[in-house]
Amino acid sequence: YVGRIIFDNDLACYDKVCMDRRAFHILCQMLKSKGKLSDNKNSSVEDMVAMFLFMLGHHTKHRVIKTDFVRSWETVSIQFNAVLNDVLMLQKELLKKPEQILENSNNSRWKWFKNCLGALDGTYIHVNALNYITTNVLGVSSQDMQFIYILPGWEGSAADSRVLRDAISRNGLRVPQGHCYLCDASYSNVQGFLVPYRGQRYHLIEFRHGPNPNTHEEFFNMKHSAARNVIERTFGLLKGRWAILRSRTWYPVKTQCRIIFACALLHNHIRRVMAVDPLEAELREIESTPDNDIRYVKTSDTWTTWRDDLVREMWDRWRS
Repeated sequence: YVGRIIFDNDLACYDKVCMDRRAFHILCQMLKSKGKLSDNKNSSVEDMVAMFLFMLGHHTKHRVIKTDFVRSWETVSIQFNAVLNDVLMLQKELLKKPEQILENSNNSRWKWFKNCLGALDGTYIHVNALNYITTNVLGVSSQDMQFIYILPGWEGSAADSRVLRDAISRNGLRVPQGHCYLCDASYSNVQGFLVPYRGQRYHLIEFRHGPNPNTHEEFFNMKHSAARNVIERTFGLLKGRWAILRSRTWYPVKTQCRIIFACALLHNHIRRVMAVDPLEAELREIESTPDNDIRYVKTSDTWTTWRDDLVREMWDRWRS
């Protein structure tokens, strides 16, 4: 069965395990060399990884997997957790290293934001079928839609600003001096996190179906929205690729949070190794939608002044 999944052709391989044959074999080699996976008398590493990816990509129940892969329920459970543990060991290799936008950048979305490292936002993912529990997942994306940072685990009711403070203070999110991430208006304009102006047009659809920007604040918001949209598209790809993130599961909450992290790492692997990501072509560009639940943390007057200076510079540059 695994031979038919992996070795027939790239289309069949992608349909079953969400990546082509080259990406699959590179992943298996990484898990063998960096992790603890090895062949045993019942299964090869390729068997275990294919089963794991199939379960993530199709949210297939253990009882179905044990029939298709001819494994006992216990073996399916043991091997799923073994591969999950080893994928998480690859975070140093698979998380994207932040890259700043240079002054001479020719990227039409990002050239306005010198020294920016990417975009940041939160999304909700179900983590339990019994109690309808969701987790507020904080994600940071690079300009090429790879995850720089991801933090699952906070309850769905947690304010975005609270999750961000926890990421900075306890969970390893770093913003070097002089650099920043783009955020939406549910965050505050504090050092290292650049947000749009409230009370002005912001969402891309408002500019596509309306007049051009009339003020420097509107122009800034338009460019900010176009660039920051990358994190929404990244989350869209993540959920579109892995069906296990789109529906409720029966895994313990802690395990499901580990699964979310693993899916983000595998997403990066696919983006890095595959020359063409078929899902990106299928997925329409996600528009940012208005959020009426604005949550505040203490703002920085210095950072607000810096933003105002940047906005005037962008406006003058555009008009000239």
